[in-house]
Amino acid sequence: MSSEQPKVDVPPHVLDYLSEQNTLTLATASPGAVPHASTFLYVNDGPTLYFWSKPNTTTARQVEQNPVVSFAIDSYADDLRQTKGVQGTGECNVILSGEEIARVADLFGQKFPDLSPGVTMSISFFRVTPADLEFIDNTAAGAEAPEGQFGAEFHRERAYSVFDDLPTQQVGSIVASLQVTEAKEGEVIVRQGGPADKFFIVAEGEVEVEREENGSQSVATLGPGAFFGEVSILRNTPREATVKATKPTKLLAMERDTFRDLVAQSLGTTQEFDKVIQARLGAHGGGA
Repeated sequence: MSSEQPKVDVPPHVLDYLSEQNTLTLATASPGAVPHASTFLYVNDGPTLYFWSKPNTTTARQVEQNPVVSFAIDSYADDLRQTKGVQGTGECNVILSGEEIARVADLFGQKFPDLSPGVTMSISFFRVTPADLEFIDNTAAGAEAPEGQFGAEFHRERAYSVFDDLPTQQVGSIVASLQVTEAKEGEVIVRQGGPADKFFIVAEGEVEVEREENGSQSVATLGPGAFFGEVSILRNTPREATVKATKPTKLLAMERDTFRDLVAQSLGTTQEFDKVIQARLGAHGGGA
């Protein structure tokens, strides 16, 4: 698999926070929805997170079976009004590329110089590619807890999301509905004129969007974090373009009816559907 990471625009203060912290709590689930949470030392490259684990742990086994994860990074505070942290969802994968393993091991060595690296043959490195990031900073909220009331309101900021057209509260439901699929180099994922049966997000690799009008014409190239397929689903029309993988590609897919239900819950009306469609058309020059 490609070691390319999504080129995403995350606020600098969120990246600074990720670089300053040392541990993340990762929540995984088995195919039968049995949850598990563990805490790991981590390093980051932008919003992408890396940790290591032995391959026989529950976390490693569940990631192999179901790569969709949630995570939290925070620092302890007695006063909730001083709370800071990052929460997110995304995809977790074991790293297979020797070049990427060496780069991540070097990042660990820089961040944790006093740790003995041990025998790397007995561990696996994992990559967490976020689909959604929220930054919690109650110190910036300026809110005082009402007298006699325990706690404080959490001040949340959406730092990044591949679902930036949809309300934050829907993202958890969306991520839980995704299925992992893979495409080989040159493989057609959807074909122009075909049924709009799935919505796709590119997790790794790259796809090319082509329109067949007096011959095949490339209209867009989409990398990690980009998504396609929503236009035809929302308008209930056949695929408007052909999408094929230009390299080995991993995608997250959602069934048509699930996607429509989730968007309907978020947006409510056909007129608002069109706002999302036009935004996507403007961002990617076309839809599949």
